[in-house]
Amino acid sequence: MYDRDAKKVLRLASNTKLITTACAIAKLGPGYRFRTTLAWDDSGDLHVFGAGDPLIGGRLYGDDPTKVFRDAAARLKEAGQASFPGRLVLHPGIFDDVALHPAWVEARYDQDSWWCAPVGGLSFNDNCVDLIYEGGAGAGDAVKITPRPETRYVSIDNRAATVQVRPKDFGFVRKDGTNRIIANGELAAGTKPRIAWVAIQDPARYFGTVLRETLAREGVLVAGDLAVEPGLKLETKHTELLLVEHTLEEAVKPCNTVSQNLYAEMILKLLGFRFRGVGSTAAGIEVVQEFLRNDVGVTDVELVDGSGLARDNKASAESMVTLLRYMRKHRHGKAFMDSLAVAGASGTLKERMEPTAGRVHAKTGSISGVSCLTGFAESPAGELFIFSVLANDWRRGSPRELQDAIGELLAR
Repeated sequence: MYDRDAKKVLRLASNTKLITTACAIAKLGPGYRFRTTLAWDDSGDLHVFGAGDPLIGGRLYGDDPTKVFRDAAARLKEAGQASFPGRLVLHPGIFDDVALHPAWVEARYDQDSWWCAPVGGLSFNDNCVDLIYEGGAGAGDAVKITPRPETRYVSIDNRAATVQVRPKDFGFVRKDGTNRIIANGELAAGTKPRIAWVAIQDPARYFGTVLRETLAREGVLVAGDLAVEPGLKLETKHTELLLVEHTLEEAVKPCNTVSQNLYAEMILKLLGFRFRGVGSTAAGIEVVQEFLRNDVGVTDVELVDGSGLARDNKASAESMVTLLRYMRKHRHGKAFMDSLAVAGASGTLKERMEPTAGRVHAKTGSISGVSCLTGFAESPAGELFIFSVLANDWRRGSPRELQDAIGELLAR
């Protein structure tokens, strides 16, 4: 119906997630299952085999990150396995060992921020520790900080103070290369509980540490050390027990609704593993580019990572609309559309385009100098419009106003 510079290739930011998740849903299906398993043989070791599942933690379990591990402890005891004299052996080898994309490191992103969490084949609680903090009752009282989960994997150096008036900025910093978290600044007396998410180092060891601590609290003892080893299965005769399984559809929703970078990177590496035998970013990009070229019919997309956090993911608005048109007609198109944020209702669009009464489903994208919005808008008469508004390097104002105006116009 309308285009302006529609063939111009521009940076996408988190609109890149539309490309990654569309490929995954189309090629794997929304019902694809991540199956993370436990296994043991006569050696006395307990093994955990990663499946690239980004959802192990509190997101689906009422912010209770250790529920999955407690359930596993109950099943181990039912199986008569309440004690392992050997090690807890972790196998994250479904993915390579590149935890942070080189472009993220080069950009000097804050590696303790939730949106820059490291990637691993065994990941737990979005590879973050939740820190619930609140002010004390009066000036001079300590700021109260409660980690979730409670674990020895991180240490907290609480340097923050409660004051009566005009508090200084409060925040957390994780020291580079460690899991020591420092709380700095001030909170006003009586500040109600709030939450911060701090990314950790080494996802597999974080997973293993909290798993072993939780098993011990539930009466299942693993006596030996933690070990991280390659290998995707035990070669000896062994017993296998499902730790947990989730579906791709469950993982894609937070990826697109709240723009979870970690999930997009894990889904991209999963595509590499499933279709190239290598769980790397490069292999995943090969799969996605083949999908775009052969199935969707677009050739101008440039990919660096799966989430759009790297600056040089690019495409034209025309190609983004072509991708969404393809997914709309795809047999799994509903799962893709349902994964998007809803204007005025959910995710990154909860406070945008509120007059549309939920008739705009779209994905935002924002990094420095980049603002994008791509999605679907339904008119009151039931007409469905596909749109993409990509803005780079604007000189004044905010592209969001234009994007929202277009979305609201289509929805009217």
